[in-house]
Amino acid sequence: MKKHSYSLILVALVFATLSFAQKSDITNAKRWETVNELAEKQLPESALKEVESILKLAQKEKNSTETIKALVYKMRFTLEKNPDEAAALIIEFESFTEKSIDATEKAFLHSMLAESYAQFYKKIQWTINQRTDITGVAPTSIKEWTKNIFFEKIKRQLELSLENPMQLQNTDAEKFSLLIMKGEDSRILQPTLYDFLIYRKISILEGLDEIATQNNPLQDEHLFADVSAFTTLQLDTVYSTSVENAIVKTYQQLLQFRANDKNESAFIYADLQRLKYLNEKSKSEIADSLFLKSLIELHKNHIDNEIVVEVLAEIA
Repeated sequence: MKKHSYSLILVALVFATLSFAQKSDITNAKRWETVNELAEKQLPESALKEVESILKLAQKEKNSTETIKALVYKMRFTLEKNPDEAAALIIEFESFTEKSIDATEKAFLHSMLAESYAQFYKKIQWTINQRTDITGVAPTSIKEWTKNIFFEKIKRQLELSLENPMQLQNTDAEKFSLLIMKGEDSRILQPTLYDFLIYRKISILEGLDEIATQNNPLQDEHLFADVSAFTTLQLDTVYSTSVENAIVKTYQQLLQFRANDKNESAFIYADLQRLKYLNEKSKSEIADSLFLKSLIELHKNHIDNEIVVEVLAEIA
């Protein structure tokens, strides 16, 4: 199946080499190629030294894009080399985020910060999970946090990443083209920064099952309703702190936006992702039949759009 979405070059195990169009970026492009080569050879310490050099120059030149990218790579290699040192780097990242005066850049940074917290937790989760949850004021040091604190911090950063939806909906995702990898149809299916960040929010939340204190079995059959009914559905407050509720609410926000936009392909894709998520996570005995019924209806309503081949694939 085609890769449709954008993905962020964050704390991932595999990094793709980026090409840079402007001649002034040729030197940096070569340096990043060196970083990628060192990463592929599993030489994080050498790669980290190269990244540190790039970061210093970027900060000197006040090049925010290069600075962000260097901080991201620095986080990745530091987590590999010595997770204990990553705590201070996250604080540095948070400080950089707070100082940003560009609203869209700040939204982007909040999303990255959320994933940095999540990656840090996963790296030392065994140690963290031995601690009794702390309620109230969180310890100053991230090294003393319990899993419930990580959960709330990550959710908060994701909320901040979407704090200005109108502005994000009117910002082309290409603004951060040097920091994201593009899927084949991403320009059509995730054209705005809002699309990009909201799908990232869902992706990050899906990785928090182990941290969450409760889980919603998603047994309400109305979750599979058509978009107009789904977006106005009131969720069960019993599971208000669950990852599932947070993800469903995020899909409601996404589909409210896409239902009022002229990009039919992006709307179909968003609704298909919603239905696939519900079918995968629902504990309802009739989830499969509800899923199939919704897919057939989605296909029927958009039969002339080429993206419905993805719907047909799910039906098959």
